Amino acid sequence: MPKTNRRDRPGARHHVMNRGIAKRTCFPDLAAKRRFLGLLACAARRGDLIIEAYSILDTHFHLMVRSTEVGLSKAMMRVLNAYVRYFNRRFRRDGSLFRGRFRSILVDSIEYAIRLLRYIDRNPVVARMCDHPVQYPAGSARFYARSSRRPLWLERAAVERWITSIHRRRLFEPSDYARWIGPWRWLPRARRRTPAVQ
Repeated sequence: MPKTNRRDRPGARHHVMNRGIAKRTCFPDLAAKRRFLGLLACAARRGDLIIEAYSILDTHFHLMVRSTEVGLSKAMMRVLNAYVRYFNRRFRRDGSLFRGRFRSILVDSIEYAIRLLRYIDRNPVVARMCDHPVQYPAGSARFYARSSRRPLWLERAAVERWITSIHRRRLFEPSDYARWIGPWRWLPRARRRTPAVQ
């Protein structure tokens, strides 16, 4: 079956995700997650991608990014290929790590973008890796919820504007972000009405 073309153009916002083959671990520790984030940071500094939110879990990742002239496919191919080379060298293996090409969904409205942001930030809580999104070290929520030591490659303008608008303030307050994302947990498995989608 032929691959479908991505709906992409410079400035388009996307939800980008991928997971390990057979849901295997592809980010086994914080060092691996940091390496992947470092590759994303390099892509942002080169002007390949504009990164607005992310969450890197053990078996998969979620990103909210905007395309540049380079194009989403080319930018992500560079990041993912470099990470697979690092992973294979480090763990003395070869072959594919991810389950094919990454998935991307065009984010075509601000409402969808805000829902996606909350989904990305809460993903580690759904996976029971932390109790609150701001505690997770491989997620962007912690940088929005504090006022210092934010990476320059994380493009925060749009997200801060949305949170400011939601709270009807003139200036962005990190504490508003922490409250908006909220302490949030899934019910125990036996009581869930809908499955957790990651």
